[in-house]
Amino acid sequence: MSLNNHGLPSRVPVIAELGRLFADPAVPDADKQQALDLLVQDHADLDEVEAQSALWAISQLGRCEMACHALLDCAPAWLALADTAQPFLDAYLQTCGSQVTVAAKTAFAQLHTLARHDAELAARLPDFASPCNS
Repeated sequence: MSLNNHGLPSRVPVIAELGRLFADPAVPDADKQQALDLLVQDHADLDEVEAQSALWAISQLGRCEMACHALLDCAPAWLALADTAQPFLDAYLQTCGSQVTVAAKTAFAQLHTLARHDAELAARLPDFASPCNS
């Protein structure tokens, strides 16, 4: 059994199972929402590897409101981790699209701050359009 950065058993296998559940069209949306709520509830306790796994899992929901809300709820904690900006951007594109919503402004402000020290991230940010009425 592997340990996470907090010395606890890694939750990556469980998070991977959530991703498979999220991707399964036979699973009712109510069950997906309940599992997503648990993931969001514990998001601040995840280490970097677990957070990247959670970003992948949320992406498995595809473009939908519940996934986008969950992603943005977790953004401040996950973007504070060292290498989650690129996976966050990938997950945002998958779940929310390329438009920076008003609800995503804080996360994108954080991404722009991170981009000052990450040329690859800085190069990707212009692909995301700001809302017209900001």
